Amino acid sequence: MNKLAFGMGLSVIGILFVCLTIMDVLPASTKTMKFVYIGIGWVFIIAGSVVRFKNLKSKQQ
Repeated sequence: MNKLAFGMGLSVIGILFVCLTIMDVLPASTKTMKFVYIGIGWVFIIAGSVVRFKNLKSKQQ
């Protein structure tokens, strides 16, 4: 799997994690736990974006 697909996969996992938390599909007993889940999702989204950006920058050079 190339890095572009890996970065896209990370971002999709993060987006799904955030959406499932907001829609109360993931079990979050407290509001703090919800924020933790959303934070973890954002980490995946940002990591996937960084991987894709680095891959596209290396292809341009």
